[in-house]
Amino acid sequence: MESFIERTRGGALSNLLRDTHAQNLAAYRRILTSSPVTATATQLDPFWDVVVVTAGDAQQRLVYEQRINQELDGGRIPSQAKYHVVDDPPGSKIGSGGSTLLVMKVLKDLYPPEFLNKARVLLIHAGGYSTRLPHVSARGKVFTILPQANSRQGIHVMELKLVLYLHLLRSMPPGVFLTSADGIELFASKDPFSSELKPFTITALAHPSSTQIGSTHGVYLLKDPNERVIKDKTLPAHEQSALLLECERFLHKPSLDVMKATQNVIYHGSSSDAQDIVYTDSCYYFDPQTAGVMANTYAMLSSDCDLEAWADILSFQDQYSSDCQDTLSTTMDSHQKSQRIVRQAFLDAGMSLKVMVLNASKFYHLGTMEEFIAGTCTDEEFMSELHIRNSNPGIARVYTEQQDSSQDGQQQEQKSESHIQAPGYIENSLIPFSARIQSHSIIVDSDLPVDAMIPLGSCLFTLQLREHEFVTFTFSVKDDMKKVATTLQDLNIFELVPVSEVLSPSGPDISPLSLLTTSSKGMLSLWTAPVFEIARSRTASIQLALNRLHRIQHYLYQAESGAKNTVKNRTDPVQPEVVDWTSLKDAARRARGYCIHEEVE
Repeated sequence: MESFIERTRGGALSNLLRDTHAQNLAAYRRILTSSPVTATATQLDPFWDVVVVTAGDAQQRLVYEQRINQELDGGRIPSQAKYHVVDDPPGSKIGSGGSTLLVMKVLKDLYPPEFLNKARVLLIHAGGYSTRLPHVSARGKVFTILPQANSRQGIHVMELKLVLYLHLLRSMPPGVFLTSADGIELFASKDPFSSELKPFTITALAHPSSTQIGSTHGVYLLKDPNERVIKDKTLPAHEQSALLLECERFLHKPSLDVMKATQNVIYHGSSSDAQDIVYTDSCYYFDPQTAGVMANTYAMLSSDCDLEAWADILSFQDQYSSDCQDTLSTTMDSHQKSQRIVRQAFLDAGMSLKVMVLNASKFYHLGTMEEFIAGTCTDEEFMSELHIRNSNPGIARVYTEQQDSSQDGQQQEQKSESHIQAPGYIENSLIPFSARIQSHSIIVDSDLPVDAMIPLGSCLFTLQLREHEFVTFTFSVKDDMKKVATTLQDLNIFELVPVSEVLSPSGPDISPLSLLTTSSKGMLSLWTAPVFEIARSRTASIQLALNRLHRIQHYLYQAESGAKNTVKNRTDPVQPEVVDWTSLKDAARRARGYCIHEEVE
């Protein structure tokens, strides 16, 4: 339980973060409307010189580039910056850490040293395929949309990232600021980068977090003999300052036992009911000299090094690491060898790790369906801090397409919300008055028919694969998208329902079972299993998905009542033609391909 003092402090911090973000939003709007060559505007509201977004492959890069160009043409992101998308080499598995070094090499090849030594670069890691947030698996997590006050179109994560750190640019020296697409960082500590940083330094931002959160993130063991962190923590939020400290050790996802066993890593609350905290990772900054070391080191990495931008980069000075030998061992795998190469390159350059402790800050993760629902619909502090507003309490609506902005559409939206149980997220979808949407649901790109019934905790979204090919996916927001099974009988959807029990009762000659290759057997997941029907129209695709949801509900009802499950023997009331089957993984790839093709046409 939080003490009254802690709740009061928390409210004050939330208000401070909200006000800081509002100031950043105002600055961002000024930047959007100012001329790129106006020196006065640049001085008052500095912006990034270069923005880099990473992609997992060439296709994702093309989709990102297409979207960024659309945003630039529409004046929705500032033209003052140079934008680049850097994809991983074909057939490689370099991870976000390897990608970081690759980006530094690409920038070194693109720009002269005199530019890079003065440039401030924003690097957004977005190369994943959003398997745990499936409704953005085709467009990419960096274009996840959050609702906004006074905007029916909301704000996508890339644009949000351009806003979040604007106040930091007033004091940040030239260099690279690295962040990820599924983390939201808010901070208002005074005087960031107030002291001059030495070259060859990585400066990592640290946020106060519970030990539970610490167990899923990186945790810093700080050198703080004068207890500056504790003293700053006791101050009111508006008086807390950014503290630059040395890092003694970086612990990656430590267990509670490890944290308890590591002296001085846990900060105990000032009262008996106060929460213990640790300082966890998020973004980090490094100077042009460090960027140069990274660029020169990239060529030494293995193509399957699979380095992580936090665990493998920030741990370079960790003397506790089991991989810390002076020479490369022949028994090391490619990841360990590459990790050792990076570590040695950093140590040879005299690199150091500093930690910028930000007591007046918060870190949020939006990488899962449940986290997304909370962030857009129920977490009042997060919503207030990020200027998120719902059309009705707990119901988030976003329309990015012009066809939905008519007066009739708006009236329909307001009328239908009494039949949408909060919380719920609706994007580019019309919900008839007679439809029923149960709570904790996500509906994207799917206009529902009048008799639609969406069960509790559903994620339903439609992808277009070709001109006349559509597929609508249905998952539970609690589904483990990565969980592997050996057969469709062992693979569950909506947590408890075997996928084999809810396959469409009629379809083309090719069945989902025949699409399972030898290599995929034993490696089935909701991401890879080809069990979703492709239809010739969006309407037919949505109907097939609703039939699937009906079979799922029927199975769950019979399981709860103890009746014998005979889902496969029942007939759906309306069964559109099924032209093929697909998996989410393949559909996301095909949807990206169609998007690129349409732009070229």
